[in-house]
Amino acid sequence: MSGPNTIDRLRTWISETAGRCIYCGFCESVCPTRPLGPHRGYGPRGRVAMARLVAEGVTPLSNTVVESVYTCLLCAACETKCPVGLPIADIIRAARRLYTLEAGFSAREEKGRVPAIARR
Repeated sequence: MSGPNTIDRLRTWISETAGRCIYCGFCESVCPTRPLGPHRGYGPRGRVAMARLVAEGVTPLSNTVVESVYTCLLCAACETKCPVGLPIADIIRAARRLYTLEAGFSAREEKGRVPAIARR
C-alpha cells in the first residue's frame, strides 16, 4: 500500500481518529516511555497530538517528531485508560507508515533508517 492515495487516506484517518482525543492525560500515567523523554511528546497524549498536527500539515516532519513516534513501544497500555477508547497504538502505527511514505522509503527500507526519515 503506497502512493498519493495511501498518503491522503493515512492523513485523513490520523486526523479524524486523533481528533477524538480529549487530552485528559489519563493515558500518561501508564506509559512506560513517558518518563524517559525530554518533553511531553514522548507520552501517548503528545504522540497523538504530534501525529495529528503532522497529518494535518500544521507541523513539519522533523527528527523530534520521528523520535517521539518511534520511541513508542506499541504496548497499548495507554488504551486501557483512555475514556474515549482511542486506538492509540494504531494511530502511532499509521503515523509511522505515513512518515515512511512521505520520506520516500518502502516499509522494508524503513528498518534501520528511522532517523534518516526526517532528513529526506
